Amino acid sequence: MSILANQMSAADTAVEVLTIPTGRRTTFNINAVNTGSDIATVTLYAASREAVRVTGLAVTHGGASYVAIPDVTLEGGGGTGATATARMTADSMTLVDAGTGYTVGDELIAVVAGQTAAVVTVTDVDGAGAIQAAELTSGGDYAVLPDSPAPVSGGSGSGATFVLTFAVLSLTLTNPGTGFSEPPTVSFSSGTATGETGIDIVLEPRHIFEHAVALNPGGILYRTALILGPGDRLYAQADTDTVALTAWGISALI
Repeated sequence: MSILANQMSAADTAVEVLTIPTGRRTTFNINAVNTGSDIATVTLYAASREAVRVTGLAVTHGGASYVAIPDVTLEGGGGTGATATARMTADSMTLVDAGTGYTVGDELIAVVAGQTAAVVTVTDVDGAGAIQAAELTSGGDYAVLPDSPAPVSGGSGSGATFVLTFAVLSLTLTNPGTGFSEPPTVSFSSGTATGETGIDIVLEPRHIFEHAVALNPGGILYRTALILGPGDRLYAQADTDTVALTAWGISALI
């Protein structure tokens, strides 16, 4: 027998302890030792690779001056099928038609049904209430962009329109995909926005070896003669980062 894995737990996060290569079957033993000073709760389970999906998306830089919503692509990481869409927020405003009848302080909104609208606040008007200056005070949250120029509602006047440009505000995961061994790369069809992904285990285990076992400080959980097949993965999930995990055994061709 040989040591197959040494790993420490991560608090409240599934940790991959062991991955069985294609074409091999592994018989192994595992122990989990609580090295901390508090009680640790440990679950050991096996899942196929298909259970590893994209679970988190974040925008690291929203870019600027978009006039359309870019397509989002998730590539790499060993998996397939993950898809996402972008939500946008207004990042600049240009007055096109000043309208009439407005007063300073009017809040004008660029409405699209079902979306959180951007807000433009009037800061200066002439004697006829035509807007002389305004500022973008809220960028809104759009999955569908308003027309350009964007008509607005609200305020005491009428007829004002603005051209809005946008930045990427957030990403919505529309399909988590399957088979990932590491986070895929996020790319956009245009502009300068960037993003990142996270992956986690969707708990659809093939086998639960131990569930929520409480280990006292110094306590040991020990299992022997466990068997996993090609593509299977062994995971440990604990509520602390103090559990030391060691697996040893024999991996054979099948």
